[in-house]
Order: sequence, then structure tokens, then C-alpha cells
Amino acid sequence: MLTQTIPAYLYTQYADDQDLQAFVQAINNLQQQYVDLFNSLNLPIYTGDAISGDLLDWVAEGLYGITRQPLPSGSSHAIGPIATIPFGKYPFGMYKLLGPANYYVTNDDVFKRIITWHFFKGDGKVFNIRWLKRRIMRFLNGVNGTDYNIDQTYQVSVTFGTGNQVNIRILSGFTKYINGAIGTYAFGTQAFGRANLQIQHLTPIQLAPILKSAIQAGVLELPFQYTYIVTV
Repeated sequence: MLTQTIPAYLYTQYADDQDLQAFVQAINNLQQQYVDLFNSLNLPIYTGDAISGDLLDWVAEGLYGITRQPLPSGSSHAIGPIATIPFGKYPFGMYKLLGPANYYVTNDDVFKRIITWHFFKGDGKVFNIRWLKRRIMRFLNGVNGTDYNIDQTYQVSVTFGTGNQVNIRILSGFTKYINGAIGTYAFGTQAFGRANLQIQHLTPIQLAPILKSAIQAGVLELPFQYTYIVTV
């Protein structure tokens, strides 16, 4: 890797001109600053603080083929079919799909997490529950797309339903059954159906709604054979 530039110099007949010498020295210093800057940027390493804003967009599209997209907050709904609008407001057979009115801002932090979701190779290439849960935990906790140290994935629940449906739940806590009215208390002292529960609250994850939006909008790459339902 080039670390030093070849300096410019004056012809001998101008070597005694202090102003020209200062000008050439300034050019050499500026060239060296550019070389040092590009060496320190390390463009492929987008997780660093130096890659941000428009430069991040350029790196993401130029090196990784990903563009920054807004994430919808809400869901689309159709108008036109019967019972969706007041009678007589629109002609029969009219159909229109209205998208969400609000969007999340895809800031640099979220955008870097999206890039990492697409290109992180440490989870392997086989789609399974472990692969998906680790992907989700890394997106939720890896600041600026860094490789978050995933020691457990208890806060993410993944189940499979009918019709290739994948249910993803971001848990806010766990509930443990302790005891109930029957067989524990004297008859008539407690209401039927009473249960004593132990609730363990988990740290809320602020990016959970953004994860849901990114999955539903197709921004986060997942196998297309499945339908994903995210609950936060």
C-alpha cells in the first residue's frame, strides 16, 4: 500500500524563490494529506465512524450494491372492494392500494445494520432457527452494524405456522406459573382461576419496530418461500 507520495520540486532556476518553494511545499503537504486520508478511511469497513452520510451511501452502493431506503411505519390497505369505502364514493371496479403515510428515518446506524444483515458470513449459509435468531439479535444490538457478541437469543422467539408462515416475536419478558387456587388454598378462600405468576421483565429493545418494518418491507434479505409475521 502506498503511504508516501513522490514530492514535487522546483527547477533549479527557481530554487531560490522562497514564495515558489512555499507553494510547492504546500502542494506536497496537501497530496500527503489526501493519501493519509484514504489510507485511514478503509472504505470496505463501513462500521467505522469515518464512513457516514453521503460517503456511506457511496460505499454501500458502489461496493455492496445496497441503497438506503425509507422504512414504512404501518401497513398498506386497499380501497375499492365492497365494504372498504362509503357506497357511491367511487365507481364499481375501482381499486387502489394506499401505502403507509409515515416512515422511519434510515439513519447511518440502521443502514449499517442492514448492510451487516446482508453480508455477515459467520452464521453460515443454511437458513434455520439459529441462523435467523442470531441475525435478529445482531441487528437489534450491533451498533453501527458491528458483530455483537451473541451469547444467548432468549429474547427472540421463532415458530413456524401453516402455509410456510414464520412467526417472529421480540419478547419483553418471561412469565412463570407458581401456583393456583385449586390444591393450594383452602376451599372458598380464593377465586377459581386465580394464579400466582412470576414475571421477569427484559430490557426493552428500541429498534424492534424498525426490525419489523425492515422485514415486512423486504429490506432485510430472507428466503422468499416463507411469509414472515413480526410481533413486537
